[in-house]
Amino acid sequence: MAKPVKVGLIGVGFMGKMHFGVHSASKRAKIVAIADVDQKKLDGDWSSIGGNIDDASAKKVNLKGIRKYTNAMDLIKDPEVELVDITLPTSMHAKWSLAALKAGKHLLCEKPVARTAKEAKKVAAAAKKAKGMMMVAHCIRFWPEYAVTRQLVKSKKYGKVLSASFRRLSPAPTWGWQNWLMNGRMSGGALLDLHIHDIDYVQYLFGKPKAVFARGYLSKMSKGGIDHVVANYVIPGVKQAMAEGAWGLEPAFPFEMSFNIVCQKATISFSTSSSPMFTVYGPGSKVEHPKVPAGDGYSLEIDYFLKCIQTKKKPKVVTVDDALNSVRIAEAEFKSIKTGKIVKL
Repeated sequence: MAKPVKVGLIGVGFMGKMHFGVHSASKRAKIVAIADVDQKKLDGDWSSIGGNIDDASAKKVNLKGIRKYTNAMDLIKDPEVELVDITLPTSMHAKWSLAALKAGKHLLCEKPVARTAKEAKKVAAAAKKAKGMMMVAHCIRFWPEYAVTRQLVKSKKYGKVLSASFRRLSPAPTWGWQNWLMNGRMSGGALLDLHIHDIDYVQYLFGKPKAVFARGYLSKMSKGGIDHVVANYVIPGVKQAMAEGAWGLEPAFPFEMSFNIVCQKATISFSTSSSPMFTVYGPGSKVEHPKVPAGDGYSLEIDYFLKCIQTKKKPKVVTVDDALNSVRIAEAEFKSIKTGKIVKL
């Protein structure tokens, strides 16, 4: 195996912790530096970090041998860092992505690529000219059940898709640094932070929609962000495609992601609330539970990008144009909610 990629991680929150755990367990990576403004986290005290998916990482983390920076630019300038992994609040993605690309580093940036399509366009343009490779961490493209479902759809094993429905529901994510997720100016609300997973997967499964019609509501919860959205997509060849995303549910409500894809010969179903979670309902009473690869979207996406760097092959599963389009679709949904009209893409 090629030499491990030397990683510098910027931002130690929920996703930073997840990425740190994946890099630490990988033979393809070696974490050499981290950056965060919170000195307690740099000291290894991660007890304040929360999230919507359980993570068994220790509350006290051993950071021996890892350089610590309070300024992200110092990490980017570190000559040993080959890959900059950005897991900061969304509104900070563009600034530090552009800095890392300018410095010639490889770059993994958490989704979405930027807070606005205007910023995302600048990042995409810079990435195409940069020395290093860039990938945006749209983990659902790698999530085992979603990845296998795409293979089934593309193979047309069960015929054409007639209808596709996706849902992602959550209580308010109040665990973020300085409650940034609840600040719509920073996060974009549930539409841009949570629902964008399914926006991106719809694009991955069917291609960019031709138009979208969305309904939802603005709430004081996220200070101007959309807290609940239901979007209907116009996709050639698919009679119905919709995605719902919300984080205004009560605290006791368990995080849930799910989909039902109705094909000519079967229905493909997935839900984190079901057991087993992944099922194909065939004709009559035929029921199957397809096998899926081990791991989760986080470990599989990071391993994929590390392998791209080691083999010097640009990532194809997620491109910078894909990431840009996902933000553009999200903004089209926002416009549709505000105007009550169908928005062409």
